[in-house]
Amino acid sequence: MAAIDGLTLAKRAIGLTSVVLGVAALISPDRLARRVGLSDKDAPETMAAFGAKEIAAGAALLAPVRPGPFLWARVAADLVNVGGLVVAFRKPGAHRTLLTVLTAGAVVAIAVDLIAAGQAAQEGR
Repeated sequence: MAAIDGLTLAKRAIGLTSVVLGVAALISPDRLARRVGLSDKDAPETMAAFGAKEIAAGAALLAPVRPGPFLWARVAADLVNVGGLVVAFRKPGAHRTLLTVLTAGAVVAIAVDLIAAGQAAQEGR
């Protein structure tokens, strides 16, 4: 059995995390929307769209392909996530404590994805 290098391990971990988050958002988008304090009628559809985006990104990273382009796509998607969280903060009834935790998690995700994408670029992958 061949050893797994750090970039391959990182892309698999990021991919699996994306798929799990995406499935959770698709299974119960209305519950997730309520959990963060969003009550407008479009919130479940927005959550489902974010879930679908996460599944697509995760599937791409789990596939046996060059990870670089998909890691850069994740960085862009992470920025979209932060934008969505900023919008959510402005909604009446938003659960600001949970949104703060989610925003911190998104910032960590950006850092991890940037590091992995940079490593992939250095390695020509």
